[in-house]
Amino acid sequence: MDRSLPADLRTYQQPAGRQDPRRSSSVPARRDPPVISRTGIGVSSAAAERPAPRRRVDVPLSAPGAEIRLPAVPAVGNKWRLLSGMITAALLLAMVFLLSSDAFRVGQVEVSGIQRLNQVEISRAIAVTGKPVFLINPDQIIRDLQLTFPGLSDIEVKVNWPARVEITLQERAPVLAWNWDGHVRWVDQKGVAFEPHDAGGDILQVKSSMLPPTVENRFVDPRIVNTVQALSGLAPEGVPMIFDEEHGLGWKDPRGWQVYFGFNDDDAAMKLVVYQAVVDYLQEKGITPAVINVEYLEAPYFRMEP
Repeated sequence: MDRSLPADLRTYQQPAGRQDPRRSSSVPARRDPPVISRTGIGVSSAAAERPAPRRRVDVPLSAPGAEIRLPAVPAVGNKWRLLSGMITAALLLAMVFLLSSDAFRVGQVEVSGIQRLNQVEISRAIAVTGKPVFLINPDQIIRDLQLTFPGLSDIEVKVNWPARVEITLQERAPVLAWNWDGHVRWVDQKGVAFEPHDAGGDILQVKSSMLPPTVENRFVDPRIVNTVQALSGLAPEGVPMIFDEEHGLGWKDPRGWQVYFGFNDDDAAMKLVVYQAVVDYLQEKGITPAVINVEYLEAPYFRMEP
């Protein structure tokens, strides 16, 4: 060692047999950052291969300080926002055009199959005139017609462009008119009751102080319908049928008494034979009854008081 140098400038020498721990360190040497090269086509770098950034969405919950993190979604570039905005604007313009154009508004409704009803009544019930055709719901039209006119059946609705609504239907054929306390309902062969469309002078009339017996709280009992039809040919001409809750169907005989035939059409012709035999017997005896009942063939009877 050179003794002529100052103490603070003396060079430290490593003792023999010892190595510098910095040289034997296992820490890898620091690498230089990647070099970005630009070409005429684009930029080539490690950063260019990174996936698109994702936006994190945190939704606060009702509890203070609590939130839930939704899955991150890729950030959308401005060009996609512009494209979606243009599409939205085009759709809005198309909707405004369709809603405001008279070419797509329903005019007169075409109805086929009506007999007693008329087209004005049908159009008033469904209320689609003047509405855009693409807002018309055929199923809703059918429901409206069924609720307004129970006497209609087999209803079909077709909506055609640009603005046509076609309805085909059938009207139920009434076989009797049930009159109770001034209220009249027509009844078809299946027992469906519905509002009358006219006076119905050619329909069998049944007078009663109550509603007709029903099944499932919806339909008139078909047995009553069948009995009315079976007895209609046996009743005196021009005499209405009468329904009694206790004795069933019958009529007021022009000779002054009430006759009952029961609730069903079983052996209707035989009941009429028995009835005529009872009448002949009473007239022979000079008896004018108030009631004759032949509901049961094996036990007919008459009463002198109503």
